[in-house]
Amino acid sequence: MRRRSIKKVRNHRTKSKKRSQRSKSIQKKKKTNIPKKKSNLPNVQFFMISYPGNKDFAKLTQKALKKEWGYSSKIFWGYKIDNDKYTHTNVIFEGIKDKMLEAMKKHNGPIYYLEDDIRFTEDPLKIPRKDVVWSVYRRGNLGKTRIVDGCPGGCNVRPNKHPHEVITGSQAIYFSKKAIKYLYKHMKERKRSIQIDSYFSEFIRQHPQLSFRQMLPSMGYEETHESLIDKFRDLQKK
Repeated sequence: MRRRSIKKVRNHRTKSKKRSQRSKSIQKKKKTNIPKKKSNLPNVQFFMISYPGNKDFAKLTQKALKKEWGYSSKIFWGYKIDNDKYTHTNVIFEGIKDKMLEAMKKHNGPIYYLEDDIRFTEDPLKIPRKDVVWSVYRRGNLGKTRIVDGCPGGCNVRPNKHPHEVITGSQAIYFSKKAIKYLYKHMKERKRSIQIDSYFSEFIRQHPQLSFRQMLPSMGYEETHESLIDKFRDLQKK
């Protein structure tokens, strides 16, 4: 009886070891283009968009960024949805354009754009030296012209087809000094405001002179909260 018991234990350990090795093998095969070390990107400022009615939550996000990763940020108070002048479609675009854009230009350096529900799972500066780096999002890509790169085989990402060349979710995007100059002009000249992730996707597609990287996987998620922009957003936490 004892010999059988020992044999069963050994078989169980052998199976567990094989499962562990298989799991590690799968993890190794997972495609990623996130650098192992953070980049030395001097003079970066973190700018967050929010609105006065969400003040407590925005400040909580600000504290989390500082506590978890050591980065200070500045909050810009945009507009609240009133379903008249400001809707879920245009409220963030208008807030950035009116309240943040001038400060982005005035800084004269790189800006890390943040939304007020961002939570990073990687150091925000573990990104390559590109003009625009879309580090935190929900899903999607910018199609063949801006396909995910930086890992073998194109990261096995299937390019979105027209007219779906859009990244959904703009929780965190890095813009170089060069990119900010183009962004300022482009946003000022756009006559109609649209959803901000659609706008940023359009901006990147229309500026091939700017180097770009979409991080894989997304380097963060949206913290659960009551969202006025998308009633389903709280279910999108990754």
